Amino acid sequence: MEIDIDESFINALRDYGLTAYEARAYYVLLAAGEATAGAVAKLSGVPQQRIYDTLASLERKGFIQARHTNPKRYAALSVRRALTNRIRQLRAEFDAREQELKERIDDLEKRAPKPKAGGSGSHVWVVEGEEAIIARILEMIRSAEKSVKLAGERPLFTLNCKGVFRKYLPEGVKLYALGKFEKVCRDEIRSVGGEIHDVESYCHYLLIVDDSRLLIVYFDDDGIPHGLYTENEGIIRPHVLFFDQIWEMHSESVSKPQKYTFYFKRDLANDPA
Repeated sequence: MEIDIDESFINALRDYGLTAYEARAYYVLLAAGEATAGAVAKLSGVPQQRIYDTLASLERKGFIQARHTNPKRYAALSVRRALTNRIRQLRAEFDAREQELKERIDDLEKRAPKPKAGGSGSHVWVVEGEEAIIARILEMIRSAEKSVKLAGERPLFTLNCKGVFRKYLPEGVKLYALGKFEKVCRDEIRSVGGEIHDVESYCHYLLIVDDSRLLIVYFDDDGIPHGLYTENEGIIRPHVLFFDQIWEMHSESVSKPQKYTFYFKRDLANDPA
């Protein structure tokens, strides 16, 4: 008997925390139905000296079960049942690990070196690449305590962020959105208690969290996103004031969408100040 192993299936199982040996052994047992350790080793290519540890680990992770015959035989649980078991197990492990890590924050915070005056809070950081930008967006939303202000042209679709507010916006944090939004995005924003004003976008993507952290994303001519992130109050404050100004203007008179220019402008020729 030979079994052709689907390597794409093996790679997918690794996302659930299985090693390559464990994934191959599980695949063989799915195909064979039931087999001894020796047969699994032979069909899967797992070294004989590793097969018992591999099967024991699969059993702990909820992918197989053993029948105590002589010799012992192993059978695979169905894919749905096994993966559901594993997700529950991973969630429990994560919850326990999360609590442990949270308990260490205070201690590590006390032991961390103090930043020098004029440190990172005064800088503007460049965030390159869509993955890095999305990671920064998720971090900002997760850590919000009071408010999230969002502006942009189809911002949830522009950066593949549809669904992030439902998943990551903390309870009690108020969401304000300015821009153009499809119905599915409007539904998401409103599902978390957010408010929307439909205006012509003044930027590609802008995110302000707690009026103290700012991310601006723009796209170059090739459609590549570039992000600018800062916690500098002097830079953030004008953006907050401008966002709030547009919000208040639109709240007072909701008529046809107005187009706003992002930058504050002064006519220096007619303004002696």
